[in-house]
Amino acid sequence: MTEELATLRVRERGAIVMATIEGEIDLSNAGGLLDELTSAVSNSASGLLIDLTALEFLDSSGIHMLYDLAERLATRQQGFAVILEPAAPPRRAIEVSGVEPASWMHGDRAAGLAALGET
Repeated sequence: MTEELATLRVRERGAIVMATIEGEIDLSNAGGLLDELTSAVSNSASGLLIDLTALEFLDSSGIHMLYDLAERLATRQQGFAVILEPAAPPRRAIEVSGVEPASWMHGDRAAGLAALGET
């Protein structure tokens, strides 16, 4: 029996899809989370906000998942924002990944929503 590493909750706030991921994102679950998040964002949604403030661990597969989501949504002309506190270990993992700093990372929900045009 395998233990579920991450819990994903999705809800809508107007035209924004809001997702919360708690736990860990690694090679074993990043692909499944990517599929779930991609299908949760309809073509009529203006964007996706992912709250990772309760995320405990993020490996390179999770980082790749976030960049993949950003690219997919940009192709569909939809916004993307991720909430990660500045001192959170997962944020540091993204920052040192060797990829240019992510313009979609925000320190709190208000900043994430503002980046998606919401207040």
